[in-house]
Amino acid sequence: MGCVCGKDSSSGAFGNANSGLLANFNSSKAPKEDFVMVDDLSGDLSDDGGDKLGVSDADIGLPRLARLSSQYLPASGCKITQVPDGNFELRFSFLSQRGYYPEALDKANQDSFCVHTHFGKNPNDHFFGVFDGHGEFGAECSQFAKKHLCENLLKHGCFTADVVQAYQSAFITTNLQLHRSQVDDSMSGTTAITVLVRGKTLYVANVGDSRAVLAERINGKLTAVDLSSDQTPFRTDECERVKTCGARVLTLDQLEGLKSPALQCWGGEEDDDGDPPRLWVANGMYPGTAFTRSIGDTVAERIGVIAVPEVASFEINGTHPFFVLASDGVFEFLSSQDVVDMVAKHKDPRDACAAIVAESYRLWLQYETRTDDITIIVVNIDGLEEENHNQNAVFHCKGAELPFKPRDYSEPAEQVRPASHEVSAAKLRAIEASLEHQTEWVPPSEQQIKTDEEKARIKHALQGNFLFHNLTEKQWETLYNCFEKVQVQPGKIIIRQGAEDDHFYIVESGKFDVLVAQDENQSEDDLGTIVNQYTAYNSPCFGELALMYNKPRQASIRAVTEGTLWMLGREAFRGLLSMNTRRSALKHLRAVEVLATLNIAQLVRLADSLSEVSFRDGAVIAQKGAEVSTFYLLRKGFVDVKHHGALENLTDRKGEGDYFGEWVLRGEPSRSLTAVAVGDVECWAISRETLEKAVGQLDRVIEDNMKLREKILSLRKQQSAKLDTLSITSDLGDLEWQETVYTTDCCEVGLVSLKKTEQDRFLA
Repeated sequence: MGCVCGKDSSSGAFGNANSGLLANFNSSKAPKEDFVMVDDLSGDLSDDGGDKLGVSDADIGLPRLARLSSQYLPASGCKITQVPDGNFELRFSFLSQRGYYPEALDKANQDSFCVHTHFGKNPNDHFFGVFDGHGEFGAECSQFAKKHLCENLLKHGCFTADVVQAYQSAFITTNLQLHRSQVDDSMSGTTAITVLVRGKTLYVANVGDSRAVLAERINGKLTAVDLSSDQTPFRTDECERVKTCGARVLTLDQLEGLKSPALQCWGGEEDDDGDPPRLWVANGMYPGTAFTRSIGDTVAERIGVIAVPEVASFEINGTHPFFVLASDGVFEFLSSQDVVDMVAKHKDPRDACAAIVAESYRLWLQYETRTDDITIIVVNIDGLEEENHNQNAVFHCKGAELPFKPRDYSEPAEQVRPASHEVSAAKLRAIEASLEHQTEWVPPSEQQIKTDEEKARIKHALQGNFLFHNLTEKQWETLYNCFEKVQVQPGKIIIRQGAEDDHFYIVESGKFDVLVAQDENQSEDDLGTIVNQYTAYNSPCFGELALMYNKPRQASIRAVTEGTLWMLGREAFRGLLSMNTRRSALKHLRAVEVLATLNIAQLVRLADSLSEVSFRDGAVIAQKGAEVSTFYLLRKGFVDVKHHGALENLTDRKGEGDYFGEWVLRGEPSRSLTAVAVGDVECWAISRETLEKAVGQLDRVIEDNMKLREKILSLRKQQSAKLDTLSITSDLGDLEWQETVYTTDCCEVGLVSLKKTEQDRFLA
């Protein structure tokens, strides 16, 4: 059985990442296509004798370095396996990227994955799986499930004849084994999305909110077909099922009393701005899972979280060019159709994996203060003939094994978890803090302006590097100017193994050796054995991991000759990924009188809807007698605005942060004025129609915001009055606990009464 497995960095398994992510250890001592199998928690590497597993050849025999890795990507190209039944082949690749957690930079990658070619004895069987761990011991749970699920599936007596029954039994057995193991799965577990290819049939088994998607060509257009249904409270059937098991289904705002728990505020027009419904025990603020099925999670099992998979089967033909498995780190901000469209742009599935992970990573930083672990497998289906029929997926779920009546899985779920397009509350707080304290990242003031030739060389060196996929033109221009040119002399040590550094390098000229020390106790002067060499024409980049994590370097880099490097710092890279040039308009939007009552979330949506327009010196932006239908906010330069009518002779010179046309936003009559650019001018602009699409009708939004503020002030006054009238001299023994409102990790909040008076009062 050929096998490809990926493991988290803390467990010791690893894989080669793209262009320098593992210092590009492309040794000539072993063929580049060598792969090894990683199948335990020790970090040892073993060959299973069949197809091998995705790490670069020079990593073999370096288990210490393995423990530092956080990404898995084939050394080059993709892997290919044959399917005799149907005479076609599968070309696949994969990528797992550890998440960025500012408060826990050493947090392990809790995702894992596996690919087993020739799964079992049947050459037509091929297995693909992605496991997304969660909780304190999520990495261990995902590793356990990855290994034991495959074993239990193969050992099941019905595996050959009845895949559905074998799948359901294997999931349940794996769940029980995890409970009995030494892994603490009380508040930890893993979701699992798996695809078994048996000839021309796909069997998809899923627990949780990772997803499998098949591309189908309909009338010449590729359409995303979901082969799994996210098991979350967004689905009415799953929501009702866990409620019957005692779960409270509430968003965080509902749990904290900011919104009524009686109203469903998700999955519709009143969607809760990226605050998903979660599962809570009756009188506690745990476990807070956003999914309704998983492997592990013994505490969550008490409120209906189960390990029973939903299994779908699908017959593929020539209208199906590829399928994708990915953790929810991909689908948080990308829809299934987005993913299919992106994969379709790449012939090599390896490039598709890199592009999707890069875009997911960028979107996480745009909408959140962190990123999730992100794992994806892309499988191209080559050589199948197109057939003249269109067969939908058939779902299977045996009711006898379930404590509820199963729905008809041949019908689509009523609601699915939508891709988020809202900035999170944490991100909003970070944005607001940056506005208050001016901490928002801005490009260096003394940028090194690059020539067109230098820009071309930098961009050529970064081609194929997934970290720099999908940058906008403005981001590329900023990126060029964030690189600093560094001249080095022979013998200069650029990177020292084991040291921490936050820079990434591109070789402009010269030769640079890569050295690895096997012994951690080697002297400072002994950098170890030369395993590779960087030049401008051969592996021109190194040090990418430093752009994301504060981790010890995995190798030393030493200049062999005099040379030149381009150097990029971590702060600039992260700022670049989260950079939205319109976001800098926020501080100016807050100063616009008509927008003063908008909250930070509304201002962010408004800022993201602004258009950027520019005018040359002397250009007429607004003409006397013509209706002004756009609001302008100056970003750079000056504009002379001359008012007509009562203010005929008044000319006002406006600069950065000033504005005109604000009456447009409230639908007021247009005012007569002339506006002329003084020098080159850049403005943000927005029409009333665009504003209303972003935040709603302005007058109504202002009125609603004022009512909300008055309500909050009133509640605070009431709470303050109740606390003032509470007799703090009363003995606690005189108080009788009536009802728990909610529980935190440090206290309970509820209703009490004085035993003598029976007068209800609040005590927090």
